[in-house]
Amino acid sequence: MNLQAEMATLVEEFKTTDLTQKSFSEQKGIGFHKFNYWYRKLRDEQPAGTTGFLPVRTQGSSVPAEAMEVVYPNGVKLRVPARDLSLLSGLIRLY
Repeated sequence: MNLQAEMATLVEEFKTTDLTQKSFSEQKGIGFHKFNYWYRKLRDEQPAGTTGFLPVRTQGSSVPAEAMEVVYPNGVKLRVPARDLSLLSGLIRLY
């Protein structure tokens, strides 16, 4: 296995944990800066359309029909008018 494939495997494993990058890299015996470099490199190489967001749920939502809620991976939640799709699109691209 080459280095990039090995690091990609570690990055995917990291995403399934609740650990910080520093704790994870210490547990795996690799330097934090090395892990962080590969984490960012592989994240930036994601194919278009793979943003890490979850699919939009339209049934059973507690958000009123006239609003949509954007929840970023860091936990920040924003409610925006559902009719303003350009604003919604812009907020999604910010992350």
